[in-house]
Amino acid sequence: MSDGVSIDTSELQSLAVEFGKASAKLLPAVDKVAQKAAQNIKDDLNAQAAGSSFRGMAGSVTYDRAFSRGSVGYEVGPDKDRRGGALGNIFFFGTSRGGGTGDLDAPLREEEPRFIKALGDLAEDSLP
Repeated sequence: MSDGVSIDTSELQSLAVEFGKASAKLLPAVDKVAQKAAQNIKDDLNAQAAGSSFRGMAGSVTYDRAFSRGSVGYEVGPDKDRRGGALGNIFFFGTSRGGGTGDLDAPLREEEPRFIKALGDLAEDSLP
């Protein structure tokens, strides 16, 4: 009969502590990466509108920052308080009379690999 198995987890515990320290330090850097992604998506959506029959809404797409303790987020979309912003629903979702020609997904798909790479690079550079 075996006396049991012993596993030294001290290095794993040290790594967990480092992850905790890194996450607090990384938040501002992650915010910059997320802001750059939001800016790229905003620019793509505005360019879509500018090249469409809804060019009057070009420039109305903005982003809002949702930063709080422990989290980072950005909301990108037409600002109804800006010139042409109220056309956003029609451009992206359409009505019974038409519209719905805007593509919300394409800018997200284009940005995703850049965003993931930037986050991966940031993590690599920040961990021991």
